[in-house]
Order: sequence, then structure tokens, then C-alpha cells
Amino acid sequence: MDNLKMDVITAIEPQKRRGNRRSIYVDGQFVAGVDEEVVVELGLKVGQQVDGRRLGEVLRAEESRRAREAALTLLDYRARSQKELERRLREKGYAEDVVAVVLAQLEQVDLVNDERFASEWVASRLSGRPMGRMRMAWELRRKGIASEIVDEALAPVDEEKEFEMALELAEGKLGGARPKDPDVKRRLAGFLQRRGFHWGTVSRVLDRLTGDEE
Repeated sequence: MDNLKMDVITAIEPQKRRGNRRSIYVDGQFVAGVDEEVVVELGLKVGQQVDGRRLGEVLRAEESRRAREAALTLLDYRARSQKELERRLREKGYAEDVVAVVLAQLEQVDLVNDERFASEWVASRLSGRPMGRMRMAWELRRKGIASEIVDEALAPVDEEKEFEMALELAEGKLGGARPKDPDVKRRLAGFLQRRGFHWGTVSRVLDRLTGDEE
């Protein structure tokens, strides 16, 4: 005759200091503290029989919930690419499979969208802190944006737009300096190249400012 005793959830109690948290007891022993959302999601009830695998599901659901909350907090601070979110969640210690599930959930409800992120990021640079196409492409790829998405996001930045941005930056940088002074021109060229402008654009800007442009 099989006399093995099944493990049973004997209590699910609110935690005193955090009302949305529940302490789960199995056979009278505390086994986990989880959010009430997890209790509802998994249908946990007093008297329910559980085994090790079921308890593992409970702990994994709680970790996924915490990872999702962490991701939402990061997104509330500022928009992020999928790769940036993945990197930050991994840094916080969440398991790779948990992070993958959370990112898929956020992408499904359009809270993570690399196309929109790249487009809005470029728009903010055009209106706020201009930089050349090369620099913007490098920054976006560093954030984990795919090359085809980068190219699409940078489509509005044509040769004329880049020239206009570089010229505006150069004029602001010059102030009252003499643009024909070799040292001034050299420093200005270095400044524009560090901001990611192609040499062809930099050369054209220098010609415009020195009156050498045809």
C-alpha cells in the first residue's frame, strides 16, 4: 500500500508590510513569497496538492513578474531598444529564458519596438543634439538595432540635411573666430568629424564658411 503523503498548500497569507504580497505555506512550512498576481495567475488555493515541479512554476512566475516590473520601470525612465532592455535585465540577475519571455510579452503589446525606437531616437537628435549619419548609425547599432532598421530610421537624413546640421553646428562653434585661420579650421574640422559627419560634408561646410564654395 502506498503511504506517501502528498504536499499540500496549507496557507496563503497576506504579508504584513506589503499587502500585495502573499506568503505560501506547504504542509505548514513557508516556501515562498509571491505577488498576489502570481497567486491568481496560477490559480493557487489552500488545499491544493503540489509537487516540486509545481513549486518551480510558482517561483519562475514570480521571477518573470519581477523582471517585467523591472523592465517597465526602465521604460518609464526612457525609451530603450530590445537589446538595451535585455542587457539591463541580465545585469540585474534575471535568467536568460525569463528575460526572453518578458521581452516577448512587452513586444506583443508594443511596449518594445525597435523600429519606433530608432525612428524617435533619430528625430530627437535632429531636433536636439545634431550629429552626422555615421555617428547616429554607430550609436544605434551599439544599442542593438539591426542594420536594416538603422538604414530606415536614417532615411530622412539625406546629404542636404546633414550639411545643414553641420553648418549650424559649425556656426555656433565659431562664434566670433576667424574661419580662415588654419588652426580654427583644423579644430572645427575635428569637431565636426567627432560628431560623425562625413569628410565630404565637413569640407563643404569649411568652404561655405570661408567663402570658397562655388
